[in-house]
Amino acid sequence: MPHSGRNRRSLSVVLLAYGMAVALVGQAPAASGSTSATTAWRNGSFHVDVPGMVHSSDVVLGRPNTASAQSMPLGNGDLGVGVWDENGLTVQLNRADTMPDRLSPGQVVVPGLAKLTSAPDYQGRLDLYDGTFTQSGGGMTATTYVRADTDQLVIDVTGADPAADQTAQLHLWQPRTPTASAGSTIGTLAQTWQDDTQPGASGRTFGALAAITAAGRDVSAGVVDPLTVQLSVRPKPNGSFRIVVASPQWTGGDATATAQRLLAGSGDSDTFGRTAAWWHHYWDGVGMIKLSSPDGSAQYLANLRTISLFAEAAERGSVRPGSQAGVADLFDSAGDTHSWDPASYWGWNLRMLVTANMGAGAYANNDGYFVLYRDTLPNTVAWTAGQFAGSAGACTPETMWFNGVGVQVHLANGQWGANPYLNCSSQGPANYNARTLSTGAEVALFVWQTYQATDDLAFLRQNYPVMADWARFMLSYAKTGTDGFLHTSPSNAHETQWDVGDPTTDITAMTAIFPDVIQAARLLHRDQDLVAALTAALPKVLPYPRTDAATMTQQLSPADDSTGQDVIGQSGQQAAKTHNAENLGLEPVWPYGLIGDSGQLSDLAKRTFTDRPYVEHNDWSFDPIDAARLGLGDDMAKALVDLTETYQQRPSGLASFGATYKEPYAEQGAVVTTALQDALVQDYDGLLRIAPALPTGWNADATVSIQHKSKVDVQVRDGVPVTVAIEAGANTAQQVRNPWPGQKVKVVANGHTVAGSSRGDLRRGCLPRSDLPRDRQDHRGTRRLAQPAPRPCLRRGDDRRDRAEDPRRSGRQPPRLHRCRDQPGRRA
Repeated sequence: MPHSGRNRRSLSVVLLAYGMAVALVGQAPAASGSTSATTAWRNGSFHVDVPGMVHSSDVVLGRPNTASAQSMPLGNGDLGVGVWDENGLTVQLNRADTMPDRLSPGQVVVPGLAKLTSAPDYQGRLDLYDGTFTQSGGGMTATTYVRADTDQLVIDVTGADPAADQTAQLHLWQPRTPTASAGSTIGTLAQTWQDDTQPGASGRTFGALAAITAAGRDVSAGVVDPLTVQLSVRPKPNGSFRIVVASPQWTGGDATATAQRLLAGSGDSDTFGRTAAWWHHYWDGVGMIKLSSPDGSAQYLANLRTISLFAEAAERGSVRPGSQAGVADLFDSAGDTHSWDPASYWGWNLRMLVTANMGAGAYANNDGYFVLYRDTLPNTVAWTAGQFAGSAGACTPETMWFNGVGVQVHLANGQWGANPYLNCSSQGPANYNARTLSTGAEVALFVWQTYQATDDLAFLRQNYPVMADWARFMLSYAKTGTDGFLHTSPSNAHETQWDVGDPTTDITAMTAIFPDVIQAARLLHRDQDLVAALTAALPKVLPYPRTDAATMTQQLSPADDSTGQDVIGQSGQQAAKTHNAENLGLEPVWPYGLIGDSGQLSDLAKRTFTDRPYVEHNDWSFDPIDAARLGLGDDMAKALVDLTETYQQRPSGLASFGATYKEPYAEQGAVVTTALQDALVQDYDGLLRIAPALPTGWNADATVSIQHKSKVDVQVRDGVPVTVAIEAGANTAQQVRNPWPGQKVKVVANGHTVAGSSRGDLRRGCLPRSDLPRDRQDHRGTRRLAQPAPRPCLRRGDDRRDRAEDPRRSGRQPPRLHRCRDQPGRRA
């Protein structure tokens, strides 16, 4: 996005009805010496140089990345690789479907590229816009990528000696037992196994296949040993050759025939073009963010966000997420080494990846996440019934095996399967997640938020059972006490307190998700009995437990808020032993969005943040996101910088969890992404907040996705918004908090004023009557249950079925409006 002149001038909020760009215009006194702003908002649209923005975050190497921890990430969502310059060039193949141990299909080594990687003029670039890793040196170039249209790794080489043969090895390691085979031009390693030995085993057959060939002259393949096949190729007369490795999902069969089929046409000259086109299309749909600050930290953090969104797309997964514990599993470079149960998925360590994608408008990156929980739901329901006598619905395990059961295993003597923990179970001993009950609420929250963002009723219908079955479980587990409130006991306060009563996580989850399930059920005309039960349960949900900020051991009540010395605690047993470093008192702030930067409980939440027991602890620390939600921009910036300096140790931009953890981690970059997006735009409760937490002195040019298929384009100078535009994707009423408190503003659409001036919050359209009682604003949070996100008052009128199924739409025809124009190739 183009730079604007530095100034203190306040211009415009923009509201959009369907397809209409609306700018709210006001003006504050200009700062001394400032000049008029020039913005990217021109001729009714927000202009963005997408290729330039993405390329500005490319990873550029001035020397070869010879250590495996320095590997560069590439992938197409299902096949991922780590690329580094050991022994010439080494590439490790990784997939998310080689369960339960996530075994690698193999590593590729091209020793002849040592001439390139050891050259004095070496240069390397991870090109985020094209999805490639290109290296040059010694007159040679090597461009490595994973094809977007099929599960193939491609290494294109130029500048090689046409008279000298090149070799490439595909190998595995002990104790792997592949079948190695070779035809005339293809070498193959294939292995299958049964998932039938570990606790919670699925009984299914899994496997790994990798097949290598080349495009050039005199290609030949042979078996070196039981773990290795080797390829020989003579470059073409122009010095070019190509190495191609196919690695599909594999559960057995004729490996040779499969390899021949998958590698047919390996010399196709347009494979790069198709892959680059996929990535260009992806970036055209992602909101760009450009940041600057005097110390340069904002620029660096914005680069990390772009890298994070690249990594999320490259390992997004199709039947399950590529990441299972916040680890960037598809970019591993340490063989079959894993630090956490590779068959289990940690909800806590995936949440920031999901929200990062939503704020960026990259909703498809979350498809694998929803498929995982949706497709395994029958198994989770069965697991729950077996673990909780008399229960209903689904207790979604926090560390859930890929098949939906609540088992987490550990490593012993090099083998996974030892010391199993039971999750979502009343039968096992206390442990980190034995009785963590709130994970299903997080999945339900993200289902609902994705529906709010996309207005995709089919998506909601498909994923609603996950929401409903978690609600049914909580209704069956929570018991009404003599005080008239619902109590959950024994229950974990996530991983931090074990087997306590009334953990904050349960209270927050029920407060937030029961209303969402009610709304979803009514939209889909389903489960009237569940709606009635949830409506009756809502008044019985406890207030958040309070404790003292000084010792965090006293049990206090909402009445103690008046002292200004209390904070939100962990549970109904504040003094219980702690086992992990989670700031659970801030769960109502994020991800659940029950408390924000203003309102009845905001001061309590801000005290909870200031006095949180674990400050910037772990690479997944939510401190920056909580600070953004609470309007604490400077605290957000400090936490982002501190966490990045501590954990972002890899040249790829991915994080390291610690010296003993060999895998790259994706969670820290996703925290950066979510926090930056929330600092610029928030509408989690239907109220649009512009730049609510941008740090002092930061400048920004950004696009952030919001509810109802809409986007907000915002420019900020010296922490003050100067231009705001909403690109609306649907007919919705929109309430906007005035970005310039006390300033007069007006709504302008296509150069015409469409609403009068205002000094307070701004609304366009009507707010309909609520489906819930209007008196439900109390100690449980500032979100008024009676007033969910503002709903549309106009509809497109093009689908009678949608009109009948979605009561938010009135059937009125919208006025004829012009769509926002945007840069060619970028959708409005």
